[in-house]
Amino acid sequence: MSLSVRMAMQQRTTVAGLAIGVLALSNAYLSSRYYKSAAFERPFHFSITALLLSGLALHAYARYFLGFVSKERSQIWPNVATISSELPALAGKLKFWLRLKPPSATFALLLLGIVTRTVLHWRIIRTVHCSWDGLQAFLPLLLAICDNLDLRSTYLPRQAQETGARTTTPRHAIVALVWGLAATDTLLHAGRDTGAICPAGWCVERLVPLAQLTALAFDASLMSLVGRLRQSNEDQSSTCHSLGTLFTTSAGVLAFIAAWSSVDRINLQWNLFLTGLAVRDLLFDSVAVAVAMLSGIHLLGSFTAHVVGLLTVAINMFVYIQWRIADGTMMEVWSSWWGFATGAATFLGFGVLLSLSRPAPAAHPPSHQDSPASRNRYVFGAGVVFILVLCQTVFTGRQGKATPELLIVDARSGSDSWVARAAKSTTLTTAVEEYRKRYGVPPPPNFDKWYEFATSVDSPIIDTFDQIHSDLLPYWGTLPSVLRERTSHILEHPSLSIGGLVVVDGKVEISPLVPGTHRWMLSFIQSMVEPFAAWLPNMHLAFNLDDECRISVPFDRMRAYTEEALVVRARLGGKKDLLPFSKTQNPPWAQQFMDADENIWEQRSPWFIPISKSPIFYEWISSTCPADSAVNNYHWWNRKAECRGCASPHMTAGFLSNWTLAGDLCHQPDLAYLHGFLSAPSAMNPSHTLFPVFSQSRVQNFADILYPSPWNFGDKVTYEEEKDVPWAQKLNSVFWRGASSDGFAAHGAWQMFLRARFVYKAMKTNASLRAGSLLRLVSSRGDLASFNSAKSTLISGQTVVNVSFVGNFARCDDRDCTAEHTTFYGSPTAEPAPPIDFQDSWRHRHLVDLDGAAFSGRFLPFLNSTSLPYRAALFRTWWEERVHAWRHYIPLDVRLGDLWTAVDYLGSGPGSADAEEIAEAGRAWAQKAMRKEDMQVYMFRLLLEWGRIVDDRREDLGFAL
Repeated sequence: MSLSVRMAMQQRTTVAGLAIGVLALSNAYLSSRYYKSAAFERPFHFSITALLLSGLALHAYARYFLGFVSKERSQIWPNVATISSELPALAGKLKFWLRLKPPSATFALLLLGIVTRTVLHWRIIRTVHCSWDGLQAFLPLLLAICDNLDLRSTYLPRQAQETGARTTTPRHAIVALVWGLAATDTLLHAGRDTGAICPAGWCVERLVPLAQLTALAFDASLMSLVGRLRQSNEDQSSTCHSLGTLFTTSAGVLAFIAAWSSVDRINLQWNLFLTGLAVRDLLFDSVAVAVAMLSGIHLLGSFTAHVVGLLTVAINMFVYIQWRIADGTMMEVWSSWWGFATGAATFLGFGVLLSLSRPAPAAHPPSHQDSPASRNRYVFGAGVVFILVLCQTVFTGRQGKATPELLIVDARSGSDSWVARAAKSTTLTTAVEEYRKRYGVPPPPNFDKWYEFATSVDSPIIDTFDQIHSDLLPYWGTLPSVLRERTSHILEHPSLSIGGLVVVDGKVEISPLVPGTHRWMLSFIQSMVEPFAAWLPNMHLAFNLDDECRISVPFDRMRAYTEEALVVRARLGGKKDLLPFSKTQNPPWAQQFMDADENIWEQRSPWFIPISKSPIFYEWISSTCPADSAVNNYHWWNRKAECRGCASPHMTAGFLSNWTLAGDLCHQPDLAYLHGFLSAPSAMNPSHTLFPVFSQSRVQNFADILYPSPWNFGDKVTYEEEKDVPWAQKLNSVFWRGASSDGFAAHGAWQMFLRARFVYKAMKTNASLRAGSLLRLVSSRGDLASFNSAKSTLISGQTVVNVSFVGNFARCDDRDCTAEHTTFYGSPTAEPAPPIDFQDSWRHRHLVDLDGAAFSGRFLPFLNSTSLPYRAALFRTWWEERVHAWRHYIPLDVRLGDLWTAVDYLGSGPGSADAEEIAEAGRAWAQKAMRKEDMQVYMFRLLLEWGRIVDDRREDLGFAL
């Protein structure tokens, strides 16, 4: 071999090694960002950008590095005849890309393949929860099949004198099949799903696995064809131009399809109105994809397609496994003999596939280095890597079985301490002093009347009302006259579904602009307020009549309100001469709405935006969070995959340890699709302006003012003590009945709702245990940890799961109503589960409370009973600070990953005694601190505080001894 040939081969080897490194780095980067990038959530935007960048780069490379070819040699598909020689009907040539010549049939087929593959990927992303994990591991098998279906011998550049041969054999395909099965099983068991539902019956979602396989087949075909183009004897400048034209044309066709789909309003908004985060991710990740594509195309000139495909898949899998090692999942997977076996097969199979792969003659002429003995080094190397990864897993994995014992102990001491501080004051004087010490300002006027009322009903809480001060703080940063004006505005627009109470000279009236369906709410609020109305200043109050909360103020604006509020309160805190409430305000409270005619019902407020049945997370949640928060730095778009990092700030050893932090959505971008309120609220009419709206509950990122719910005050759902039974006589069962009221079910949104996921998890657990098919349950859930922790309890029959929806599904369009009915009742015509008497709940030990359209009104009756309440919720209520997790109830993360482990521990495990103690502690505290009288104490104090805020002289108002 001449020196020049050796130098050329050495140069090609160096460039190929560099291309492998670039391919590995770009794929590792993309794999690490796969779940967190907003780019993957937008397949059309992503594909258009990546294809356009790749196409332009190929054209630039051909023009500035390889040079233009002459007109006589510039036929852009000179190798098309070779590829299509077996298919005469597809014969044809494409002229140079600047000439407007008809494209060849092969070019059209490649274009159709890229466009179809993108459309399939879009469908898969939209219903990713119905996908099968790990199918990408079968790409080497499909590439091997494509290679064996090619009846021609493969001739590579500058090696035409050598006899070409297939680079794969049937044995190779068999090994690729086994490797694909092992790798898929490893990825499947390493997955942690959210419980998102793939609906039963005939529906388009059921075709997602077929779409995955079809898309994978397109990938294999495209890689194989591009490999043959690169390995041809033709001029590479023409090949680069042809591929560049193919990619840019594909981007244009996809852009046309996206523009055509924008006729729909929702698609138009999705296509055009991109957030800064989405634009950033699209740009960075599209560049990474383009780099990966270009390096892969280069490698296809030196290596066969199945080698490049194998490297790509293996890199992606390795990054995924590293991620799962970090969160402790792989320790659980590889702790079983089957998990260890499939893991070993995954790594060793990669080495075997490399050893069986024949090198491309152009890059590696036959030599002693390609002998079987030499190629076995790949198997040995893969085995060494597997041993190293196992050691990494052992040293970084989580050890031992987590229990909530420490959480229960800490909750007892923390709750006792809170209760002691809450009732620290025993006289009016000490209460006033404690108020100033805690909040830095004097109490509001008539505080003595409030203290007298609170002590007359034996309120166990005198000093701790942090919830009120937290709710009202930003309103101190707004002028009283502006607050009064905003209150009048919303009361003058009854279409907002906000009703009013008017307090004048100690009397309480209901606004006439209240729909009859919701007048009961105002009536109960009126009866709640009347016993202490004589001590309230004149005011108008606006109460939200919808379940969903209303006020979402952007973070920077809210911070400005808070900073101004602290300044105002500091001035008040320095005052010594304090005044009572003012008799009049300037301007006074508006009265026009009290005498309005019927036409006012048609008026619409420009400050509120109706967005019912649409996702709200990225506009109405992320805007309330700091710029450096998780929701403003990445999107967790995958509805199927659990984001452990998103939950880790409020979880300890797999259990929810910080209930307050669990309600903060700023570190939980994965919840965008896992709660009905966030993905498809039934009635949503919010505002970004700080309007003073009183709501029964709210998500923590909203600014509504919380007040005691008329639902509970009016005994809409009651606990009848005479129908309860002692703990020892209760069924050791997990019980829930209810409706799918989380949001409006359209376009499959219900498949991620909290209540639907909970019921579906329970159904799958019961069905699998009854059938005795533990393996099928593990495979379908992909959740070994949750299953194994529950199996010891549930399989023995000691704890029963008694969970079901009741009645027909109502908040849904026709297609989704049918899908829900089929999924939860068995068929579209099956009889729905009948309602039950609410008092039957007390026959069960473990009662689960879940958010609906807002908070669930059943929690307080649960708390009053002798059963143990479990609570999974994002909505917070007025009593959050006085009812304590792990002391009075069991908190659950809304992802429900801790559900069965909690049931296991408290059902028949070592925590069964703790379960009874927590149930009793919750009952005793509810009967002491959650009575109707306690609601009135809270409301009295809230309205005194509010009366001062809307008073023009608020910086001079206060109670002085």
